[in-house]
Amino acid sequence: MSGPADDVALVRQCLKGDEWAFAKLVSLYSGVLYRLAWRMLRNEEEARDAVQEVFLRVYRALSSFDQSRKFSTWILRITTNHCIDRIRRRRIKMLSIDVADKDDTYLPVVLVDGRPTPEARYGRTALSETLDQMVLRLPPIYQAVVELRYKQQLAYSEIAEVLEIPLGTVKARLHRAHRQLKEKLQSSGIGPEALDL
Repeated sequence: MSGPADDVALVRQCLKGDEWAFAKLVSLYSGVLYRLAWRMLRNEEEARDAVQEVFLRVYRALSSFDQSRKFSTWILRITTNHCIDRIRRRRIKMLSIDVADKDDTYLPVVLVDGRPTPEARYGRTALSETLDQMVLRLPPIYQAVVELRYKQQLAYSEIAEVLEIPLGTVKARLHRAHRQLKEKLQSSGIGPEALDL
C-alpha cells in the first residue's frame, strides 16, 4: 500500500476526473483487497468478484471519503463489510445439491475442483490450514477481526476504525474469537499452546 498522503493526492485527482489516478489506486490496493477477500470468502472467483464490486463502490462513493482519514482504512472497511455481507447471503441461500433419482432416492452430488488451492500452492502447514478452517467456522464478526489483526496486521485502533466499532469491542471480539478457536483446537486434539495469538 502507498502512504496516506499519496493516497489522498490520488483521491483528489480522481475527484477531478483523472482516470489514471483511479487506475493507480486500483493497482496499489487490488492485491491487498484480494488477499483480504480470499481469506474471508475462501473462493478465488468470488474473491475476484468481490474486489471488482468493492472498486465500483469505492469509485461511486469517492466523494464521500473523508480526506482527513486514511484511505487504506476506508477501503479495507468497505471490503470487510462487503465480504461479511457475502458470507451472510451465502448462508441464507444454502440449498441442497443432492439430486433425486427415479425412485426418489437422494444421491449426493460430489463437486471436485482439481485446481490446487492457494494454500497448496504456497505450501501451508497442516496446523495453519486447520486454524484457517476453524476461523471459517467463527461468526463473520469474529472472522473479520481475526483477519484484520493477524493477516492484515492492523493495530486495534485501525480495526476499530475499519469496522466502525469501539476499541473495547475490538478487544472483546478478539478475546471471544481466541476462546472459541482454543476450544475448537482442544476438541480436535490439538493443544491450545498451538494457538500462538
